[in-house]
Amino acid sequence: MAKAAQQDWGFSEITRKFERETGRTQRPAPPRKYVSAGGAAHAGVWLTAVAVCLLGLVALHVGILKKNLEFNSLISEKSELAAEKARLSSEVATLRSPARVEQIAIHDLGMVPADKVQYVYISPAGTQQTYADLDPLGVGTGRAAP
Repeated sequence: MAKAAQQDWGFSEITRKFERETGRTQRPAPPRKYVSAGGAAHAGVWLTAVAVCLLGLVALHVGILKKNLEFNSLISEKSELAAEKARLSSEVATLRSPARVEQIAIHDLGMVPADKVQYVYISPAGTQQTYADLDPLGVGTGRAAP
């Protein structure tokens, strides 16, 4: 086997003959493709445009998230205000009750209930006035009110 490895098989002779005829010893390198300076600048412009668009998209999403948080806080504030309005409406209804007003008038202000109810009738012309003293419970006269 060692003898076979040392044997030339005649290829070196053929290679030398080919090199003499063509004048070449190596295979020519493939032509290099060069990128022109304008093409590189064009690619840079595109990369810059894409980067700006991506930054704009991120900024848009951040703005949307901020508005969404603001919207959610306004919704919660609205529900809190609606609950407070309902509580205050109930409190106003309680404060306006006739029993409470009467209790404040008697106990806090020292007022006494009227014995008689006086009605004043005013005519459309405003010339005649009639006073009617009525006992609403009929206690003073011994008879019930009409």
